[in-house]
Amino acid sequence: MFLALLAAAIGAASPPVDSPVPKAAATAKAGTLTDLTPDFAELADQTATLSDIERVTAFHAHFDPLLPGYFNGKSERQPRFDITALRFLQSWPRQRAKITQTAAAFGDAFARGQAHFKTAFLDYSLTVPVYLVHSIGQQDGGTRTIGGRTVLFFGADVMAELHDETTIGPFLDHEIFHIYHEKYFGGCSALWCSLWREGLATYAASRLNPGVGDRALLLTQPQLIRPKVEPRLAEAMCSLRAKLDSPRREDYAPFFLFGLAKGPFPSRYGYFLGYLLAAKIGATMPLQALAKLPPEQVKPLLKAAIDGYGPCTEPNGATP
Repeated sequence: MFLALLAAAIGAASPPVDSPVPKAAATAKAGTLTDLTPDFAELADQTATLSDIERVTAFHAHFDPLLPGYFNGKSERQPRFDITALRFLQSWPRQRAKITQTAAAFGDAFARGQAHFKTAFLDYSLTVPVYLVHSIGQQDGGTRTIGGRTVLFFGADVMAELHDETTIGPFLDHEIFHIYHEKYFGGCSALWCSLWREGLATYAASRLNPGVGDRALLLTQPQLIRPKVEPRLAEAMCSLRAKLDSPRREDYAPFFLFGLAKGPFPSRYGYFLGYLLAAKIGATMPLQALAKLPPEQVKPLLKAAIDGYGPCTEPNGATP
């Protein structure tokens, strides 16, 4: 019942017309960093005495015009998301110090991250707007399409939980690489495309930070991935091969999304597989050349690298 009331209340909400707000992401200038974490802090404080429904309604009234589609437009998942938003609003007094500290340090860390990335990719420039937000647990970083354009988001709430001074550098290299790579590898939506994007970004982070371990490459979330996959690597590659051309979210999810693993491998194990495949292909060419390969050249390289792990067998023991 609460979910239904919440959905109805939010659907009727509209932003206050006299509230000054930062420029919406859809029109923000490329190369700028906008910090919206103070907005969340202020809203959490100012709505502390309101009802649950009023708090979530106020949240959407403020943020949805700024970031359309980031916190709303989630169809049947919206009510559950709004429950999560409410929980973050309620827990703000306990989380304030850690998230505020993370947000305060981010500007300098991002500037250092870009400078570090540019030492390897001399032609890099920041071509998208960047937003630092309280992501309501959605992400530590990544791109989203807002108003028809790519926007790079960093979630101070998730970064505060996952990252420290030993991991922030490789993490930023990973996310900045995605922005750089998009120029050369756009318009590709099958599972193998995500495999290459995420695997190559993970490989790039490892190459730009020699000696870092799996934790810095986020291959330990939500659990240690390598120990679960490596002993059954051929089987894992076969699970990937069967769905390479799929554009479906349900096929993508086990490989790249957090969630309850339904098979023998942990969630997000596609990052590890993609990393291994990118490293295998990367043994034959420089990282800078890998980043500029177009989709029509990548696909056969990926398939050949997967085939190198051996044939797949059907449940009856036959090899297809």
